Amino acid sequence: MNLPDRYLGNELTVRPAPAGLPGAPINTSTADRLDLRLLLSIFRRRFRLFATIVGAAVLLAFLFTLKQPKLYQATVDVVMNKFSGEIVPDSSEVQSESPKRSEEVDTELKIIKSQEMAMQVIDRLALEKDSNFVESVTGGSGITASIKGLVGIEPPALPADNLKRRLADAMLAALKADRMETAYAIRITYTNPDPKRSAQIANAFAASYSESAVRTKRAENEKTLALLRTRIEELRSQAQSDFGAVQDFRVRNNLLSAQATQLTEQEAAAYGQQLATARAAAAADRGRANNSGGAGIAAAVNSPVIQSLRAQRATISVKIADLSGRYLDDHPDLATARRELADIDGQISAEIDRVRTGINTGLASSASATSQQVGSLQGNLSSARAALAANNIALVGLDDLNRKAQASQTLYESYLSRYREVLAQSGTERPEARLLSSAKIPERPSSPNMILNLALGLVIGTLLGAGSAIAAETAYSGLTTGDEVEGRLGIRYLGGIPSLSSVNVEGSDPAQSFITDPGSAYAESVRGLLASTRQSNANRSHVLAITSALPGEGKTSLAASITRAAALAGESVIVIDCDLVRCTLSKRFNAGKSRPGLREMIHGEAKLGDAMFKDPDSNAMILPITNSFSDSERLLEKGNFHKLIAVLREHFSLIVLDLAPVLPVAETREIVSLVDNVIITTLWRKTSDTAVRAALKLLPLHIINDIGITLNQIDMKKQVKFGDGDAAFYYDKYKNYYRRR
Repeated sequence: MNLPDRYLGNELTVRPAPAGLPGAPINTSTADRLDLRLLLSIFRRRFRLFATIVGAAVLLAFLFTLKQPKLYQATVDVVMNKFSGEIVPDSSEVQSESPKRSEEVDTELKIIKSQEMAMQVIDRLALEKDSNFVESVTGGSGITASIKGLVGIEPPALPADNLKRRLADAMLAALKADRMETAYAIRITYTNPDPKRSAQIANAFAASYSESAVRTKRAENEKTLALLRTRIEELRSQAQSDFGAVQDFRVRNNLLSAQATQLTEQEAAAYGQQLATARAAAAADRGRANNSGGAGIAAAVNSPVIQSLRAQRATISVKIADLSGRYLDDHPDLATARRELADIDGQISAEIDRVRTGINTGLASSASATSQQVGSLQGNLSSARAALAANNIALVGLDDLNRKAQASQTLYESYLSRYREVLAQSGTERPEARLLSSAKIPERPSSPNMILNLALGLVIGTLLGAGSAIAAETAYSGLTTGDEVEGRLGIRYLGGIPSLSSVNVEGSDPAQSFITDPGSAYAESVRGLLASTRQSNANRSHVLAITSALPGEGKTSLAASITRAAALAGESVIVIDCDLVRCTLSKRFNAGKSRPGLREMIHGEAKLGDAMFKDPDSNAMILPITNSFSDSERLLEKGNFHKLIAVLREHFSLIVLDLAPVLPVAETREIVSLVDNVIITTLWRKTSDTAVRAALKLLPLHIINDIGITLNQIDMKKQVKFGDGDAAFYYDKYKNYYRRR
């Protein structure tokens, strides 16, 4: 018999390793968008987990709500008034009513929620002596208090100071104060298990807030008055001292008039004017003195004596002229007349000399007098200017003292005015808040809110359920779709095999369904699996090994189903039971121990025709194991199994080997090197991908012609929920094809 080299012995021909070694995850392109269908499929797969968590969350919210104590809310509204007027001396500031700024409203909210305000309410209502209120605070309430009571933990006794502070803290924890939208009003809300006490405390907070503002104003006014009185006395003394310093400076520096230097300035101005006049007069006198000759002649001409003498001379001249006409020159009357004329001329000459001398003397005296007057006025002017300069220097110091005195007086008057204003306001303080509406005793509890808690439980449950579903799906290692098989394992996905019940096939034997219902979806899926194995093998005559990573994954049922599918299609098929441990295939076809089987064939104790038998339902040949192999026997020893496969290739178009699982049986890893195709069976959503990956690591992948994975016992009704990466997802759309057969 001519056998290929691979069947001549135990030596195996090593083939080149493929470029992409199976077992490595297939690299897929990263999606550039969120796959909502994938999320929906996860939700549908994990709906039970999701629904359980959501139901548990809603139930816990319901129970929690029932356990919570009922709380009542009382609300009181107050509106704020703002009266401006700072404790700062400023007489120009006018008190006016104006709204508060947002920052001031926030400050008022802090005041309401302060511990001091809470303590005022405690004192107002005497809550420190209310045993029920004290016990509700110190003993606690709700679930925590119930647990402590069951355990027997008693709350520790607190000192008086700590108790009051503890009560205040508890009140503030139940108090809520908020601004009413954009209005300058505050809504005070207090929550308590007792509706009457909640209204009482809310009203007490509003009243204490209003009264505290009045008390604060009164205290501030009293403090301001005391401060202003002290300051006014100091400023009065300072103002008096400063004005005394001004007067002393005036006396020391001879600044007695109110105008200080005004008289000196007027005196200097008068001296200046007089000096100018005197200088002009002196200049005129000097000029007249220098021109005294002309002045003398003019004075002589204008002298009445000379004019009288000239008149007499004229008369005598007329007389001489008359006598000269009548008498000779030596006539006595003419001589007398001529002597009279000479005498008058002498008198005129003497008078002219006398007038000229008098004029010259007078002009010289006048020029001397005006010169002396100029010198005197110039001395007086110099003295006035010196006094003015001294006064001006003194005015610098006087001006500084005046400013200090005026500042002291102004500050004193300002404080005095402010003192009068504050004094007028004392006793007339008005509150900065007034009640809009008092708190009424609530009729219905505000908490717990059953609908809100259930809605919150539903939201939380939905988030936890979704997170748990995604986490469970992420941590899930089972295989569901073909995309997962190829993506996680890097092995070709050959197709899925449905469970009989999910495709409405009666019975529990998958191989028998080919006889009872050959047109079922199960039968078609087996045919599709067989076709997938042949797509990578050009020669239809091939050896097909069917195995699994672990026991119990349906490999024997699948081997029997493939055998019957090929046989019913008219092919010559033989199936060999190669599971030496369990021999499940032999038991399925009821191979009796009275006949020879694979063991006898391998050891040469029987012929092939005697060892195999025909399946009466499909005419397929079966080579069973009728007698068990011993623990020390191996199927591949001495190369007899290799020869058997070579012989069967010459007579059968399809040889199906039902192998033992890969992980527990080492011989399976050797047998797969003899076949053309290997099918690894995995249970749908049960077999872990880590188990399959461990099995693949043990197989000689580099010398196996073709290997693929099938998902067995798929629930077709559920598979439609698990994504569109598998043909089973569309089962609802094509399942009627099988019903018509």
